[in-house]
Amino acid sequence: MISFGGCQTMPGDHFDNHELYRSVLEELPAGVLLLDRHRRIRFWNRGAERLVGHLAHEAVGEDGAGPLLDPCDRKGHPLTGANSPVNATLHNGQAQQFAAYFRHKEGHRVAVRVQTKAMREHNDSVIGAMVLFEEWFGSREDSSDPPMYGCMDRATRIPSHQLTRAVLNECMAEMERSRKGFGLLRVRVLELDEFRAKHGIQSHLPFLRTAAFTLRHSLDPEMFIGRWGEDEFIVVLPTANPLTTVAASESVWNLINHSEVSWWGDRFPVQAVVMYTVAQPGDRLAALLNGLEPTHAAAAGRAIGAANAGR
Repeated sequence: MISFGGCQTMPGDHFDNHELYRSVLEELPAGVLLLDRHRRIRFWNRGAERLVGHLAHEAVGEDGAGPLLDPCDRKGHPLTGANSPVNATLHNGQAQQFAAYFRHKEGHRVAVRVQTKAMREHNDSVIGAMVLFEEWFGSREDSSDPPMYGCMDRATRIPSHQLTRAVLNECMAEMERSRKGFGLLRVRVLELDEFRAKHGIQSHLPFLRTAAFTLRHSLDPEMFIGRWGEDEFIVVLPTANPLTTVAASESVWNLINHSEVSWWGDRFPVQAVVMYTVAQPGDRLAALLNGLEPTHAAAAGRAIGAANAGR
């Protein structure tokens, strides 16, 4: 008899049927995976397939805290190997709850809430772990708010440049009325011209989609995300707190730069520079967009070099 963190199966009638429990786990909307003592995935349900894209036959046998999901925290620090909270459950049976960012099969990051429970034998020894995870923030394209989501960019499924400009203008006008500022991020995906020149005119689109999906999952739902330039996105934060703005820019930079794209069987990292500022009453939009500070100076240097090379 096996127990899941103290909840035991009991013999008798239909409830002694292992296939019944398996079918229940399969149909749960959350992702469920069962790990053995060596962290190898022994079971992977349909919820996990839906949330992170890997099919069961691709996941079973892989390291549940390894490169398949490549989990990291909000700052991009890996939650793998010895740093994995799953290890605490496997080693001493302690249940864990934590937030993480799993890498989807298509390369973008998915924000998830994770819970772990020990699987024990009748002698109370830990033989594995059950890991449950669910999406942290709902998908923004499910929103029914027509003023903001009535004009979507086809390539990235986020608000288009035209709508983003309209939102920025409204934010500027509201700031002057309320005398309350807001945070602003400008995200630029790097080296797309070089990749497009080498691999074809549509080859840059997966990089843009991956960056857009990662942005959706790395920021709070009340933050506006929209398309800006050919390789750029704009994020509006409903706060004028400089510390919050800097923290958001750091989080975005870390998570996008820990994402990757699959192109004809090869994996390519996504590189981006993130710039930020806090808008204050009296500011002008053009000056704000041209005066943003880079989150990482080295990344900004790469972006400037790439821009100069394209001229």
